[in-house]
Amino acid sequence: MGAVTSDFYHRDAVFAAEMDRVFRPSWLCVGFAEDLKNPNDFITTDIGPHGIVVQNFKGELRAFRNVCTHRFSRLQTEPCGNRPLTCPYHGWTFGKDGAPVGIPFERQSFGFSAEEKVSLSLDTYAVEVVGNFVFVRMEPGDVTLRDYLDTYYDMLAHLGGLCTDRVESERFVWEGNWKLAMDNAAEAYHVPLVHADNFSLILHNDLSITTEGEHATSTGELKERSVKWWANACRALKIERSDQWQGYMSAVIFPNIVLTFSYGAFLTFQTFDPIDKDCFTIKTAAWIGTNRGGAARAMIHENLREFTASVRADDEHIIAQVHKGTRDLPTPRRAVLGAMEAGPAQLQRAYAERMKGVLA
Repeated sequence: MGAVTSDFYHRDAVFAAEMDRVFRPSWLCVGFAEDLKNPNDFITTDIGPHGIVVQNFKGELRAFRNVCTHRFSRLQTEPCGNRPLTCPYHGWTFGKDGAPVGIPFERQSFGFSAEEKVSLSLDTYAVEVVGNFVFVRMEPGDVTLRDYLDTYYDMLAHLGGLCTDRVESERFVWEGNWKLAMDNAAEAYHVPLVHADNFSLILHNDLSITTEGEHATSTGELKERSVKWWANACRALKIERSDQWQGYMSAVIFPNIVLTFSYGAFLTFQTFDPIDKDCFTIKTAAWIGTNRGGAARAMIHENLREFTASVRADDEHIIAQVHKGTRDLPTPRRAVLGAMEAGPAQLQRAYAERMKGVLA
């Protein structure tokens, strides 16, 4: 049986507790280092009501609450871009330590002392980078990113260094609770029916799962048609392949990351960022291994984008249907999880441990 009752997918009190118990203490992937290469590059994300901005200050990355301390506007309003950390409302600009360093008409309007300016500093978050992946932790503490990820730290370093040719990077808002998306991504039991026209054609369904703390890895074999396609693609572009996971690998990193790695050459990376209890943002990106390019590159990219879009459409539809179902049960109960659903079972155990004693 699952560890989470169906009402945990749609109760306001549960969602509020998740922010404090699940998301604030966790290291969360908020974006990619390749989008933060230049001074004034920034990325943003929202986790429930919490806005996060990571900004490049002359090569140094800093993470803050994305809220101006003057009149509370968001500071950066786009998912990524290049501009100073300047509020779009009244033009307050903040420096790498979070304190305001530029205030229009400061002398006439405020006359702040140096101490008063420091008191108006932005809330600062811890930020670390592994490979191409930028992580932020909202809650203060001594847990490093390596501590949190354990062996998955080396996995991300390896994959980020190998897969450098970005195929896509997208954001979508989906109906449903974020946990349902994670449960769905953590198992292949649904693949033959839900993904009959795409995923099921390339992947054998008998995956093996291993767990490490709150995280889990599933491995399996690609079907012959997929192996042939990738062999041709790697030959055409001279794609560098990993010497690890040359079949299929999927990793679930608690609380909201799912990555897949195919043929040692194709990485997909998704986060499911809650907006509220009934919808979430899926941020999805994909890369292939470093390659020499060539005439076939654009076609291979397009084929991969079409495939991932097809899989996402299937998942978006079924997650919305399950979400409706959780709201329709007259009495909350746990899901029935079988041997092929060890991934969701692991996720739910980790989640239940974080939420222990918080809610009945």
